[in-house]
Amino acid sequence: MESGMRLSDFLKYDNIVVQCHDNPDADAIASGFGVCWYLKKHGKEPRFVYGGRYAVQKSNLVLMIEELEIAIEHVETLEKPELLVTVDCQYGEGNVTKFDAEHVAVIDHHQVSGELPAMNEVRSNLGACATVVREMLQAEGMDMNVDKRLSTALYYGLLTDTNNFAEISHPLDKDLRDDA
Repeated sequence: MESGMRLSDFLKYDNIVVQCHDNPDADAIASGFGVCWYLKKHGKEPRFVYGGRYAVQKSNLVLMIEELEIAIEHVETLEKPELLVTVDCQYGEGNVTKFDAEHVAVIDHHQVSGELPAMNEVRSNLGACATVVREMLQAEGMDMNVDKRLSTALYYGLLTDTNNFAEISHPLDKDLRDDA
């Protein structure tokens, strides 16, 4: 994968928060989980959060979080982290609570809708942010299949964001679907 930003770029920071969009879906949760998984494998202790009015209540998402042991927190305020990584959304957009941070990174698969921070990986041609994260993990030599929770989360994120795979066209999305 050609990218200006790598997950290893985050390792120089200590106080790291990974944030998904408000009212997160499976793709956002899976993507944030993947980034946190990578950071934990490299000795970091990231927090995984989302803002907004409501905590996750949909039964499929509650089950995903519980069964895959995903440590995600619903927060109203956030102490300014050294690095804030938004996943499945873009910093400052309407679907994500804007928290202050010293440095911001964006990992997303939606169309770019505003100015991006210097650290960004936006692949609008992909069906899910889970695929972006999987590709970033692979670029670091990490195999998602070494952890069944991780491969299941990324697979489920892709499944739900592509209408049960009906909207898959990109080869990288197909690779995630077939390799998980």
